[in-house]
Amino acid sequence: MTEAPRPRRTQQERRAATVAKLVDATIAAIGEVGYQRTTVQEICGRAELSAGAMFRQFDTRLDLVVRTAEEAFAQQLNGFRAVMEHLDAQQNALDVALRFLREAQSSNLIHALREIYLAARSDTELRERIAPIADTYYREIVATLNETGLLNDFPAEVREPLFFMLLHMFSGEAVVRGVYQRPDLDVAVLTLVEDMLAAYAARVAPPTQS
Repeated sequence: MTEAPRPRRTQQERRAATVAKLVDATIAAIGEVGYQRTTVQEICGRAELSAGAMFRQFDTRLDLVVRTAEEAFAQQLNGFRAVMEHLDAQQNALDVALRFLREAQSSNLIHALREIYLAARSDTELRERIAPIADTYYREIVATLNETGLLNDFPAEVREPLFFMLLHMFSGEAVVRGVYQRPDLDVAVLTLVEDMLAAYAARVAPPTQS
């Protein structure tokens, strides 16, 4: 029997596939060679597409970078939610969450986002366009964290600051780790963080009723 011919993709499907290739190539390029060196030629070479194909989807490189930031935030949020959904089955939920948060900061996806953040410090248009996307992302990731009840041992007013403190600590660690690798320190830092969180939770716990 001959195989039935595959249905031809619609124009919308072809466009979505092209955009996905360009976004994936942009994430890979920015994460590996940096924001400034991620040229149109670099992106198109990785995506195996012509510059014309790119400009049929995006008016400018900046438009593609903004779309890439949206996708990077979405992928990170989805990954975080997937881990959070299974915390109830973990013997030490906080340890699992901290390890995920730490390792995520060393992914090429997050390296690309950090490069975009750094570029936005001196690029007003880039900053203005990604700021609302980042705002939505952080609101949703904090809401997801609160839904798990993972930080319920801490006062409500410190849960978000506590999350950001840990996130920024692990983010900075991931940058330094690229040139100064100390696995022994990685282990010691995580142990210290967990001990400090346990001590703080015990200190702020409401007194037990006698």
